[in-house]
Amino acid sequence: MKVCLGQINTTPGDFAGNLEKVRVGIEAASKAQADLVVFPELTLPGYLSQDLIYNPDFIERNLQALQEVVEMSRYCNPDLHVVIGYIGKNTGVGKPFTNLAGVINQGRLIHTYQKQLLPFYDVFDELRYFEPGNELTVFNIGSVAVGLAICEDLWNDKGSDDYHYADNPLQNYRAAGVDVLVSINSSPFVHGKCQQRLEQIVPATSDGPAIVYVNQCGGQDELVFDGQSFVADKGAVRYLSATIFNDTYDVVEVFDETRVDPVPDETETVSLANLLVLGLRDYVQKTGFSQIVLASSGGVDSAVVCKLACDAVGAENVHAIRMPSIFSSPHSRDDAKLLHENLGCWDYEVPIEHESLVQNLNEHFSVHTDSANIVVKKVSAGGYSAVADENIQARLRDVYLMHFSNAYGAMPLSTGNKTESGCGYYTHFDMNFSYAPIKDLYKFEVVDLASSDARIPENIWRKPPSAELAAGQTDEESLLPYALLDPIVMSYVEDYVTSFERFRAWVATSDRQKITGNMQTLMAWLDRDGAVNDYERIVSLIGRMEYKRRQTCPGTKVSKVAFGIGRRIPIVEKWS
Repeated sequence: MKVCLGQINTTPGDFAGNLEKVRVGIEAASKAQADLVVFPELTLPGYLSQDLIYNPDFIERNLQALQEVVEMSRYCNPDLHVVIGYIGKNTGVGKPFTNLAGVINQGRLIHTYQKQLLPFYDVFDELRYFEPGNELTVFNIGSVAVGLAICEDLWNDKGSDDYHYADNPLQNYRAAGVDVLVSINSSPFVHGKCQQRLEQIVPATSDGPAIVYVNQCGGQDELVFDGQSFVADKGAVRYLSATIFNDTYDVVEVFDETRVDPVPDETETVSLANLLVLGLRDYVQKTGFSQIVLASSGGVDSAVVCKLACDAVGAENVHAIRMPSIFSSPHSRDDAKLLHENLGCWDYEVPIEHESLVQNLNEHFSVHTDSANIVVKKVSAGGYSAVADENIQARLRDVYLMHFSNAYGAMPLSTGNKTESGCGYYTHFDMNFSYAPIKDLYKFEVVDLASSDARIPENIWRKPPSAELAAGQTDEESLLPYALLDPIVMSYVEDYVTSFERFRAWVATSDRQKITGNMQTLMAWLDRDGAVNDYERIVSLIGRMEYKRRQTCPGTKVSKVAFGIGRRIPIVEKWS
């Protein structure tokens, strides 16, 4: 049986655009004499549509789009069956909508399948909208019995304690004796996700049906979908897509004996850098922008963001602004300028002169006057924090960057990473621009990306990180070495570890490859005097910074738990 895998990039509410991608896929499948063409979960409305679903016009347009696909099928290969995702209306008790897969052939919607397992964790909240189904859908293509599943329906076989679904659609399809199980998916990327899919799903084909797994690709707000659609049969991978930047309509023979080697452990078929580029590119272009602007300091974070921006929209559309102050080192200026030359982006220098501004502000703030303009109180000198003098440099940079954005219509990017966000180690508005491409990357991941790209000068990723807001300032002096900070933040955010002893146990049992780039430093620190106090200081800091993180802009999610829609922590709380 020949199947065309419509691995496409959809956009919520873009019914015309999504339909055009479907039309291209149907034509490609018909031309190839395929028996089946398969598109991702909720293709027609786009995924995640979230509360757009509550708009009655949105649902009607989604159903009208379905009818247009039905009409398309009248004029293609008569043996071609189209499987496509859309939203249905629930006419019975329960939630108002259904997550459906439709089977279309020769101008008729001949079968529907209602998703049974509805995820309600991390970024998913399908139980908010959809009523789960409870029946299998089986149809024949020639002598082949084909079943339908939607994304999470395949995942009750994984034996995870985090899932307690009462039903197991995959097992039920085994019992029904289907030959092929078609699964339509909108599964976002998380580190190790492709390998996890293959390890979970491919072995199930040893004693069950062949599986055709079609996943969407592209960026949508904080999510990036990695595609990596595959076909598996008899416990082996027969086809695996590694393309993510363009829609693909590859035609695969399901029962071909050709074997594809699975992805090696801890390796993705699509690189992290490419996924970050894809997420950024789609966010910029789908929101109607073409130009990008960012502050470029000569540090590793802004260097990686600048590189990602150039790869996403082209260097000719990236405006990098150097804004040195009296504390900026000459090598930082030179490093940033060399970076811009290597990348080919626009380079600007706008010096920050903050000392006279601080003096002027403090002269105004040093007195309080009543309505008659009579001085009634002087501000106590002891209540003044000199940190404000440092931070005003960052605030001025924010103002200049936003002025450029406002004047020239360029999308402003934030350059903060996850470790900094975790500790609140950024001036309040630094992370409040339009998008933060490395928001979900720990410092060691940022350094890894920088060191693997020859366009980024080596000095940028080798020198000690510093905000350069004061003479001789370094990040590690203010916080802890990143070899310690990264795993503390990771354990706190992703595994909810909040005590030193639990952290020690977490380090001992965690996958050390993902923890940090310097395991030796971490292990030595755990037994050092003062480590407990340092740990508790950082954990307390992370907890107190929730109010700052809540106000940050979106950024591409790549980890199990990211700061954003999938992590819901109250700002005001007393538990720790």
